[in-house]
Amino acid sequence: MDLRRQQLIYGLKIAIAGLKTENEILRKAVELIDAFSPDFNWTGFYMMRDGALEVGPYIGPKTEHTRIELDSGICGAAASQKQSVIVDDVNADPRFLACSLTTRSEIVVPLMDGHDCLGEIDIDSNKPSNFTVDDRAMLEEIATAIVERLKQIG
Repeated sequence: MDLRRQQLIYGLKIAIAGLKTENEILRKAVELIDAFSPDFNWTGFYMMRDGALEVGPYIGPKTEHTRIELDSGICGAAASQKQSVIVDDVNADPRFLACSLTTRSEIVVPLMDGHDCLGEIDIDSNKPSNFTVDDRAMLEEIATAIVERLKQIG
């Protein structure tokens, strides 16, 4: 993983260390993650609430997908399968729930606490094949840091 990605992970851990609420932690995280790349066109969190994913803090165009069932969309697939999903061409993936007609690729990384999915990081890009295995590794480390901090605040 390159230095820039490592710096984002480290900086995020420092930035969320003193925050006291889930919303504060997710808001700060989304700001830092979104600023990482100009090609991140929608960056946000969906959190598990009553057996479905509910939109949390995000940066980007307004989404009509404020609640996603686990059997719906790429977000639902990532949460159900409890693993990260990279889609290079969302138009070729029948699971894609279009938030924006300009979205071309997506990455979704679950926030895992053991076997429990607490939520996920969801990022859309207007560029096809925008997300790499390095992005996945970076976001998985960020997801781990967020889960650890959320567990600390109880």
